[in-house]
Amino acid sequence: MQNRYVADVGDYVKFAILRKLAIGRRLGVVWWLFPNEDHNADGSHRKYLDRPTEWRHFDWDLFDALLKIQEEKVKDVRAIEVAGILPDAAYASEVVPGKGLHFSARPGERRSWIERAKAKVRDCNLVFLDPDNGIAPQTLSLTEQRAGKSVTIEEIKSLQKTGRAMVVYHHQTRFKGGHEAELHDLYARLRKGGLQVSGALRAKPWSPRAFFIINGDEELAGRAEGIASAWGNQISWHPEAELLRGSE
Repeated sequence: MQNRYVADVGDYVKFAILRKLAIGRRLGVVWWLFPNEDHNADGSHRKYLDRPTEWRHFDWDLFDALLKIQEEKVKDVRAIEVAGILPDAAYASEVVPGKGLHFSARPGERRSWIERAKAKVRDCNLVFLDPDNGIAPQTLSLTEQRAGKSVTIEEIKSLQKTGRAMVVYHHQTRFKGGHEAELHDLYARLRKGGLQVSGALRAKPWSPRAFFIINGDEELAGRAEGIASAWGNQISWHPEAELLRGSE
Protein backbone atom coordinates (compact mmCIF):
# COMPACT_ATOMS: atom_id res chain seq x y z
CA MET A 1 0.00 0.00 0.00
CA GLN A 2 1.06 3.59 -0.67
CA ASN A 3 -0.75 6.67 0.61
CA ARG A 4 -1.18 7.94 -2.94
CA TYR A 5 -3.59 5.06 -3.67
CA VAL A 6 -6.20 6.12 -1.11
CA ALA A 7 -9.71 6.23 -2.64
CA ASP A 8 -8.64 4.90 -6.05
CA VAL A 9 -10.62 2.10 -7.71
CA GLY A 10 -8.36 -0.52 -6.17
CA ASP A 11 -9.30 0.76 -2.73
CA TYR A 12 -12.99 0.60 -3.59
CA VAL A 13 -12.75 -3.05 -4.61
CA LYS A 14 -10.48 -3.96 -1.70
CA PHE A 15 -12.62 -2.40 1.00
CA ALA A 16 -15.85 -3.70 -0.51
CA ILE A 17 -14.42 -7.23 -0.27
CA LEU A 18 -13.18 -6.76 3.29
CA ARG A 19 -16.45 -5.23 4.49
CA LYS A 20 -18.29 -8.39 3.41
CA LEU A 21 -15.72 -10.89 4.64
CA ALA A 22 -15.32 -9.22 8.04
CA ILE A 23 -18.98 -9.28 9.10
CA GLY A 24 -19.11 -10.72 12.63
CA ARG A 25 -15.30 -10.86 12.88
CA ARG A 26 -12.63 -8.60 14.34
CA LEU A 27 -10.60 -7.33 11.41
CA GLY A 28 -6.96 -6.37 11.61
CA VAL A 29 -5.28 -4.48 8.77
CA VAL A 30 -1.53 -4.50 8.24
CA TRP A 31 -1.15 -1.75 5.64
CA TRP A 32 2.40 -2.79 4.67
CA LEU A 33 2.82 0.90 3.96
CA PHE A 34 5.54 1.80 1.46
CA PRO A 35 6.72 5.40 0.82
CA ASN A 36 4.98 7.11 -2.09
CA GLU A 37 6.63 6.74 -5.49
CA ASP A 38 6.21 9.14 -8.40
CA HIS A 39 7.62 7.27 -11.39
CA ASN A 40 4.19 6.29 -12.73
CA ALA A 41 0.52 7.27 -12.63
CA ASP A 42 -0.57 4.48 -10.30
CA GLY A 43 -3.05 5.64 -7.71
CA SER A 44 -4.70 8.16 -10.02
CA HIS A 45 -7.55 5.92 -11.13
CA ARG A 46 -10.51 7.65 -9.50
CA LYS A 47 -12.76 8.27 -12.49
CA TYR A 48 -15.15 5.66 -11.08
CA LEU A 49 -16.18 8.26 -8.49
CA ASP A 50 -17.51 10.41 -11.33
CA ARG A 51 -19.76 7.55 -12.48
CA PRO A 52 -21.95 6.67 -9.49
CA THR A 53 -24.62 4.99 -11.61
CA GLU A 54 -22.04 2.40 -12.67
CA TRP A 55 -20.20 1.90 -9.40
CA ARG A 56 -22.11 3.10 -6.33
CA HIS A 57 -24.57 0.18 -6.17
CA PHE A 58 -21.82 -2.30 -5.19
CA ASP A 59 -21.45 -0.60 -1.78
CA TRP A 60 -23.27 2.70 -1.34
CA ASP A 61 -21.82 3.68 2.03
CA LEU A 62 -18.28 2.83 0.99
CA PHE A 63 -18.60 4.73 -2.29
CA ASP A 64 -19.85 7.84 -0.49
CA ALA A 65 -17.08 7.65 2.12
CA LEU A 66 -14.36 7.36 -0.53
CA LEU A 67 -15.93 10.18 -2.54
CA LYS A 68 -15.76 12.43 0.52
CA ILE A 69 -12.09 11.54 1.08
CA GLN A 70 -11.36 12.32 -2.56
CA GLU A 71 -13.20 15.65 -2.41
CA GLU A 72 -11.20 16.58 0.69
CA LYS A 73 -8.00 15.65 -1.20
CA VAL A 74 -6.69 13.52 1.65
CA LYS A 75 -4.24 10.87 0.49
CA ASP A 76 -3.33 9.10 3.69
CA VAL A 77 -4.43 5.72 5.06
CA ARG A 78 -5.38 7.47 8.28
CA ALA A 79 -8.31 8.95 6.38
CA ILE A 80 -9.59 5.41 5.86
CA GLU A 81 -9.08 4.58 9.52
CA VAL A 82 -10.92 7.60 10.94
CA ALA A 83 -13.77 7.35 8.40
CA GLY A 84 -14.85 4.03 9.91
CA ILE A 85 -14.89 2.35 6.51
CA LEU A 86 -13.86 -0.92 8.16
CA PRO A 87 -15.90 -0.95 11.41
CA ASP A 88 -14.04 -1.84 14.60
CA ALA A 89 -10.85 -2.69 12.68
CA ALA A 90 -7.40 -2.58 14.24
CA TYR A 91 -4.58 -1.12 12.16
CA ALA A 92 -0.83 -1.56 11.90
CA SER A 93 0.07 1.66 10.09
CA GLU A 94 3.83 1.94 10.49
CA VAL A 95 5.84 2.34 7.27
CA VAL A 96 7.78 -0.78 6.26
CA PRO A 97 11.46 -0.15 7.11
CA GLY A 98 13.98 -0.12 4.29
CA LYS A 99 14.43 3.31 2.78
CA GLY A 100 17.52 5.05 4.17
CA LEU A 101 18.80 1.92 5.92
CA HIS A 102 22.01 0.11 5.11
CA PHE A 103 21.13 -3.08 3.26
CA SER A 104 22.55 -5.24 6.05
CA ALA A 105 20.22 -3.64 8.62
CA ARG A 106 17.01 -4.14 6.65
CA PRO A 107 16.18 -7.78 7.57
CA GLY A 108 16.55 -7.14 11.30
CA GLU A 109 14.48 -3.95 11.18
CA ARG A 110 11.89 -5.79 9.15
CA ARG A 111 11.58 -8.54 11.79
CA SER A 112 11.11 -5.93 14.52
CA TRP A 113 8.49 -4.18 12.41
CA ILE A 114 6.59 -7.46 11.93
CA GLU A 115 6.56 -8.03 15.68
CA ARG A 116 5.07 -4.58 16.26
CA ALA A 117 2.45 -5.25 13.59
CA LYS A 118 1.54 -8.54 15.28
CA ALA A 119 0.94 -6.69 18.53
CA LYS A 120 -1.45 -4.27 16.81
CA VAL A 121 -3.65 -7.07 15.44
CA ARG A 122 -3.21 -9.64 18.20
CA ASP A 123 -6.93 -9.71 19.09
CA CYS A 124 -8.12 -10.05 15.49
CA ASN A 125 -9.50 -13.27 14.00
CA LEU A 126 -9.35 -11.96 10.42
CA VAL A 127 -6.19 -10.18 9.30
CA PHE A 128 -5.63 -8.45 5.96
CA LEU A 129 -2.10 -8.00 4.61
CA ASP A 130 -1.82 -5.21 2.04
CA PRO A 131 1.69 -5.26 0.49
CA ASP A 132 2.10 -2.92 -2.46
CA ASN A 133 3.10 -5.66 -4.92
CA GLY A 134 1.84 -8.68 -3.06
CA ILE A 135 3.48 -12.05 -2.44
CA ALA A 136 7.25 -11.81 -2.90
CA PRO A 137 8.96 -13.62 -5.77
CA GLN A 138 11.21 -16.45 -4.67
CA THR A 139 14.33 -14.51 -5.67
CA LEU A 140 13.59 -11.46 -3.52
CA SER A 141 15.99 -10.67 -0.68
CA LEU A 142 14.96 -8.69 2.38
CA THR A 143 18.19 -6.73 2.03
CA GLU A 144 16.69 -5.00 -1.02
CA GLN A 145 14.82 -1.72 -0.56
CA ARG A 146 12.06 -2.89 -2.91
CA ALA A 147 11.39 -5.79 -0.53
CA GLY A 148 9.17 -3.38 1.39
CA LYS A 149 6.59 -3.75 -1.38
CA SER A 150 6.11 -7.49 -0.81
CA VAL A 151 5.24 -10.04 1.86
CA THR A 152 7.17 -13.30 2.08
CA ILE A 153 5.53 -16.64 2.66
CA GLU A 154 7.46 -16.95 5.93
CA GLU A 155 6.00 -13.63 7.08
CA ILE A 156 2.49 -14.80 6.26
CA LYS A 157 3.15 -17.94 8.31
CA SER A 158 4.44 -15.86 11.22
CA LEU A 159 1.13 -14.00 11.38
CA GLN A 160 -0.90 -17.21 11.67
CA LYS A 161 -2.79 -17.81 14.89
CA THR A 162 -5.27 -20.42 16.03
CA GLY A 163 -8.75 -19.39 14.93
CA ARG A 164 -7.44 -16.66 12.62
CA ALA A 165 -8.09 -16.39 8.89
CA MET A 166 -6.06 -14.10 6.68
CA VAL A 167 -6.54 -12.27 3.39
CA VAL A 168 -3.37 -11.54 1.42
CA TYR A 169 -3.28 -9.02 -1.42
CA HIS A 170 -1.35 -9.67 -4.63
CA HIS A 171 -1.09 -7.32 -7.60
CA GLN A 172 -0.94 -9.51 -10.68
CA THR A 173 2.10 -9.34 -12.95
CA ARG A 174 3.12 -10.24 -16.50
CA PHE A 175 3.49 -13.84 -15.43
CA LYS A 176 4.40 -16.31 -18.15
CA GLY A 177 1.19 -18.08 -19.09
CA GLY A 178 -1.08 -15.26 -17.93
CA HIS A 179 -2.97 -14.30 -14.81
CA GLU A 180 -4.75 -17.61 -14.30
CA ALA A 181 -1.41 -19.39 -14.39
CA GLU A 182 -0.07 -16.91 -11.85
CA LEU A 183 -2.92 -17.70 -9.44
CA HIS A 184 -2.16 -21.41 -9.70
CA ASP A 185 1.58 -20.84 -9.24
CA LEU A 186 1.05 -18.69 -6.15
CA TYR A 187 -1.36 -21.25 -4.73
CA ALA A 188 1.25 -23.98 -5.21
CA ARG A 189 3.95 -21.87 -3.54
CA LEU A 190 1.72 -21.01 -0.58
CA ARG A 191 0.71 -24.63 -0.15
CA LYS A 192 4.30 -25.81 -0.41
CA GLY A 193 5.17 -23.26 2.26
CA GLY A 194 2.74 -24.92 4.66
CA LEU A 195 -0.22 -22.55 4.29
CA GLN A 196 -3.83 -23.65 3.87
CA VAL A 197 -5.35 -21.67 0.99
CA SER A 198 -9.15 -21.60 0.88
CA GLY A 199 -9.27 -19.83 -2.47
CA ALA A 200 -8.68 -16.51 -4.16
CA LEU A 201 -10.85 -13.61 -5.26
CA ARG A 202 -9.59 -12.03 -8.49
CA ALA A 203 -10.67 -8.45 -9.17
CA LYS A 204 -10.44 -6.97 -12.67
CA PRO A 205 -11.22 -3.22 -12.40
CA TRP A 206 -8.38 -1.25 -13.99
CA SER A 207 -5.60 -3.79 -13.30
CA PRO A 208 -6.01 -7.39 -12.09
CA ARG A 209 -5.37 -8.11 -8.43
CA ALA A 210 -5.96 -11.14 -6.24
CA PHE A 211 -6.98 -11.66 -2.64
CA PHE A 212 -5.88 -15.04 -1.27
CA ILE A 213 -7.87 -16.34 1.68
CA ILE A 214 -5.70 -18.32 4.10
CA ASN A 215 -7.14 -20.63 6.79
CA GLY A 216 -10.66 -19.68 5.80
CA ASP A 217 -13.76 -21.62 6.80
CA GLU A 218 -16.92 -22.48 4.88
CA GLU A 219 -18.53 -19.22 5.92
CA LEU A 220 -15.71 -17.14 4.41
CA ALA A 221 -15.72 -19.22 1.24
CA GLY A 222 -19.47 -18.71 0.92
CA ARG A 223 -19.09 -14.97 1.39
CA ALA A 224 -16.33 -14.87 -1.22
CA GLU A 225 -18.56 -16.67 -3.67
CA GLY A 226 -21.35 -14.20 -2.91
CA ILE A 227 -19.04 -11.24 -3.51
CA ALA A 228 -18.12 -12.60 -6.93
CA SER A 229 -21.77 -13.14 -7.78
CA ALA A 230 -22.71 -9.58 -6.75
CA TRP A 231 -19.88 -8.00 -8.77
CA GLY A 232 -20.54 -9.97 -11.95
CA ASN A 233 -17.59 -10.03 -14.36
CA GLN A 234 -15.62 -7.56 -12.20
CA ILE A 235 -14.67 -10.14 -9.54
CA SER A 236 -14.29 -13.92 -9.79
CA TRP A 237 -13.94 -16.56 -7.07
CA HIS A 238 -11.41 -19.37 -7.44
CA PRO A 239 -11.93 -22.01 -4.72
CA GLU A 240 -9.11 -24.23 -3.53
CA ALA A 241 -10.24 -27.21 -5.59
CA GLU A 242 -9.90 -25.17 -8.78
CA LEU A 243 -6.51 -23.75 -7.79
CA LEU A 244 -5.29 -27.24 -6.88
CA ARG A 245 -6.26 -28.67 -10.28
CA GLY A 246 -4.50 -25.86 -12.08
CA SER A 247 -1.30 -26.23 -10.08
CA GLU A 248 -0.87 -29.97 -10.65
